[in-house]
Order: sequence, then structure tokens, then C-alpha cells
Amino acid sequence: MPFDDGMLAQTAERVMQGQLPHRDFDEVYTGGLSMLNAAAFRLLGTNLWTLRVVLFAVFLAWVPTVFYIAARIARPVAAGAVTLLAVVWSVPNYNAALPSWYNLFLATFGMAAVFRYLEVRRARWLFVAGIAGGLSFIVKVVGLYYIAGMLLFLVFQAFTHARETSGNSAGRGRWYALFVSVSLVLFVGVLLLLVRHQFRSPEVTLFVLPGALLALLLARNEWTAPAGASRARFEILARLLVPFLAGVALPIALFLIPYVRTGSLGALAYGLFVLPTRRFQFASFPAPPLTTMLALVPFALVLLTAQRAGRRSQLVIAGVLGVALLLILSISGRNAGSYRLVWNAVRSLMPVLILLGVTVLWRARDADVRDPLLRSRTMLLLCVAALCSVIQFPFASANYFCYVAPLVALAALALHGYLRRPSRVVEGVLVTFLIVFAVNRVNGTPLQSMGVAYQPPFVMTPLTLERGGVVVPTVEARAYQELIPLLKTHAQGGYTWAAPDAPEVYFLSGLRNPTRSLYEFFENPVGYQERTLALLETHGVTAVVVNQRPFFSAGITRGMYRAIAARYPHSRIVGPFDVRWRD
Repeated sequence: MPFDDGMLAQTAERVMQGQLPHRDFDEVYTGGLSMLNAAAFRLLGTNLWTLRVVLFAVFLAWVPTVFYIAARIARPVAAGAVTLLAVVWSVPNYNAALPSWYNLFLATFGMAAVFRYLEVRRARWLFVAGIAGGLSFIVKVVGLYYIAGMLLFLVFQAFTHARETSGNSAGRGRWYALFVSVSLVLFVGVLLLLVRHQFRSPEVTLFVLPGALLALLLARNEWTAPAGASRARFEILARLLVPFLAGVALPIALFLIPYVRTGSLGALAYGLFVLPTRRFQFASFPAPPLTTMLALVPFALVLLTAQRAGRRSQLVIAGVLGVALLLILSISGRNAGSYRLVWNAVRSLMPVLILLGVTVLWRARDADVRDPLLRSRTMLLLCVAALCSVIQFPFASANYFCYVAPLVALAALALHGYLRRPSRVVEGVLVTFLIVFAVNRVNGTPLQSMGVAYQPPFVMTPLTLERGGVVVPTVEARAYQELIPLLKTHAQGGYTWAAPDAPEVYFLSGLRNPTRSLYEFFENPVGYQERTLALLETHGVTAVVVNQRPFFSAGITRGMYRAIAARYPHSRIVGPFDVRWRD
């Protein structure tokens, strides 16, 4: 997706030029990642490869963090298998350095910090978890989902602490219970408000129902189990919230300093909370229909049967399952139905896991006696996974599931600890299949077909431009290696105009963008043509690029194209681009 790399690179370069995200250009995300990438450009060089190096460095720190979490709730072999599962269903599927990967990494770092807090009960680990949330927010505003998930967990943990200290003889603290219940109702209301633009049963099931079920569990705890007087309950909750929220506030406060100093807080607020609403019209993708969840049924039946079978029967079931999955793997390369069976089953897991998790945590279990921390760890993973999965809204394409898939795997592992008679052989076969399927049918395949049908990887070629440094599909390498020299030959004065949705042209050519926009659907359509043509004259633009196949925005109007053609009479078609210039 050239526009993804181009957008990341152009925003970083504009920061290097002294521009401030949202104030000087329409930053697509919060702006923190642009600042990080700008620093990386200064240190490592201004090219697309630098973006991948930074992503890979953080990825390398993330992998052992996943294992750290998994090893606290399962044996080392199982933890290693789930870590490998998390890896192959994440970055290898799309290694553009998008902020959603950093949101995933930071959520995992934050959960690891809370795991440590549960072991040592020191508030500094909650502060560290909060810092992860603040950093996630300044990378992309959806970091709020992690923060919301963590707040749900802290309400649960406050209840757990109160029960430990008060015992069964304490009162129920009705004022505290009322406060928590009202807060939870407002929380569910916000989720409903969030999906109002695509208010369909799949969106409600995937993005609202999980949070609502967790809220129901928390409210039920407050009204049915004695945990102490309201004042003591508020004090316990405050001792958890204050260090966490202080950690959240610290990186955000530092990020806000240049906006405060330049009086640009209004521009930041507009860019974060108003401008993104235009995405619902142009950059949205509906969630799959609920019927796709039926793909879970055969796998669930196999697991339930194995749970109730004896040791020898489990081995037989594992053998039959292995043969069936091997058959699915072999034909999924040419049969879209078998390919989608696996994808639909995996993507449907989240609401089912939350329902199972709430059912399990509704009352005390024998496993809670064996591992006193299992209950809190499970609730933490369920809360963060459920809320972080909302990152798929409003663009629920298959690759967006990859941004939350590792959290789904960790949540499933936590619930596995509550099984009375786990069938490790059968489960091992299933996990192995999911790993092999990801490597052979997902990693490296085009995003356009991901989740729909298997398509072999594109033939790839190094992008040999000065600002390239990455391997791209051969057809795109040829197009850009012809386009960029041609554009630079005719562009005088350091500026060009490339639209719609072609930010990579600016970066690869090293020419400046005279507009605020990276994607044209963010532009106000009223007066767009007059405004753009005036900017071209003001900056003396002598060559432009018209993208004839924009991914998100609509193509330019016929009137706009005629005006461009009149000002730039010379033309040459290069791939999807119409390069135009004047003498």
C-alpha cells in the first residue's frame, strides 16, 4: 500500500521541516509517531527503510514481552507456542510501520507492567502501565481503547482488593456501587455512540457487546458481593487509578507543550476529534456478517468432544483433526471456502471469548485456588483485548484483525487455565495448524485478498530510488522508478502537487506539498478547486501528478481535471498516474 508508507514518511519529513502536526498539516493520527519517525530520519537517513527499522526494533522488544505474559499463565512450552502464534498473526502480515502496531506493542507492554504489579503490589508498575497508555494515545488516538480497558480492569481489581481486606461480613457500599454502575452505563453508551455511523448487528456484536458483557460482570460484583463501605471502596479505587492516570498524563502533557506554547490546542483538538469523522464516508469497511461466526462451530465441537474423552480417545481425535486440518491447509491455496473457514473462525473468537470469560469469572472456580492471580490476570487480558479490538472499527478489513490477534491469543490462553480436563494434544494440533496456516497462507500475501481468498505473494523488486530502500511489487517499482525521475525533471521550485491520495510521490521525489492534505477526503469540498489552483500558482508549481486510481478519496472532478490540463498541457501516463507539466 504505497500511500501508507508515503503518509508516514511525508508527515515525518514535514515535522523535520519545522511543521507541527494538525497546526500546519492534516496529520492522520495524533502526531507522536511522526515525531519519532522524524528523529529516526535524522539519525538513520531519510528513506522508507528507516521506518521499518524502527518498527522492527520495537517488535523485537515486544516478542519477549508476549512470552513474559504467556509464561505467567501457562507452562513454558505452551507460552512459547502462543508467542509464536502471536508473532505470525501480527507484523509479518503487513510490515508497514503503521501506528496500530505501536498501539498493540504498547498495550502489551502495559499489561506486562500490570502483571508485575499483581505480583509485587507496587504502584510504580501501574504508573508504567499508564505511561504505555499515554504513549499509545500520542501515537494514535485509539490508544484510548487500551486506557479504557485498563480502567475496567482497575475497577475489577479494586473490588478484588476490597474483598481481600473486608471479608464476607462487610457491607456492600451502595453509593460506591451506584457510582460504578452509572459509570459503566455511560461507558456502554459511548461504545454505542462510537458505532452509530455503522449501526449494524455485526458492529454491535464485535465492538459493543464484549465491553457491555464486561461492564455487566463488574456491576454484578458491586451489587451482589459485600466488599466494604463506600468510603473505603473509593479510597481503594483511588490508590489504583491515581498512579495509572498520572502515567497516562505524563507523556500527553509533554506532547502538548509545543501546542500550548504556540496557541494551537484548538487545531489539535479539531484534528483529533472532528476531522477524523470524515473517514466514515471514505475510509470505512463493514464488519463481516454474523453468519461467518458459524465457522467456529466445527472447531468448538472438536474441542468439547476432546474435553470429555479419555486419553486414548483424545489421541484418536488429535490424529483425525490433524489429517482434516492438513487437508484444509492443502486445499485452502486454491479453494476460497476452506480459506475463509479458517479466517472467519479466528476473527469471530473475540466476542465468544468474552462471553466465556464472563461466564467463568461470574463465580469462584477451583483454578482460582490453585493460582490466586489467575482471576485478575484473566480479567486484565479480557478487558484489554475486548477494548483494543475496537481498533477494527470503522475499517474492519482482515488486516486490521492482525492488530489485535495477539491479544486474542493471550486471552484464550488465560481462559484455558480454567479448563478442568484440557486436551493438550488436540489443542496443540490446533495451535500448530494456526501457526502453519499464517505462515503459508497469510504472511506475505496481498492485503487486497487477505481474509477472502489465498493469493500468492507478488513478485517483488527493490525500490532503488534514493528514498526507497524497501522491496515492493515489481509493477510498482517500475512505475515509481519511472515516475519520480520524470517528475523531478519538470518540477521547478521544490514543489509539486500529487493527488488524490498519493503522499508517497511527495516523499520519494523530495518535493514539497503545497497543501495541508495527505489524503484529499480530509479536504473541505467547498471551494476545493479554487483553493488548490491558487496554491499551485502561489508556490510556482510547474509539474503535477494526478492519481487516476485513488484508494480512499474520489477522483478529481472533470472541471478540476480540465483546469489542471489547461495549466499543465504536457502529459505522460505512468502506471496509475497522469504526470502533467508546463514549460
